[in-house]
Amino acid sequence: MIKHFFLISKKPEISAEDFRAYYEASHVPLVKRLLPMFAHYQRHYIDRSESRIDATQADPDFDVITEIHFATQADYDAFLAAVSDPDVLAQIRADEANFLISDATRSLRMDSSS
Repeated sequence: MIKHFFLISKKPEISAEDFRAYYEASHVPLVKRLLPMFAHYQRHYIDRSESRIDATQADPDFDVITEIHFATQADYDAFLAAVSDPDVLAQIRADEANFLISDATRSLRMDSSS
């Protein structure tokens, strides 16, 4: 299984509650429609009141970790091709402009070991 993680930052003028509400009600349905090749799509929102183990740690510089799993390499390749399509990417970026900072998003492909 291939896993891809995205560290995403909300726009500073949007509250954490509004960010989460928009992501879940608007962005998630768009992504599911445009990129249906994933096996699992989950968001993990930062709880800023409990995010640090001790006071010496800095606050995270992102607001959500989005986790997407792909069952096969072919599914992952289809995802990469879809997000490279200018029409698909334009729709995603236009929606992101409503609630997150696209340029601040970091993307990580993760491979698991047993």
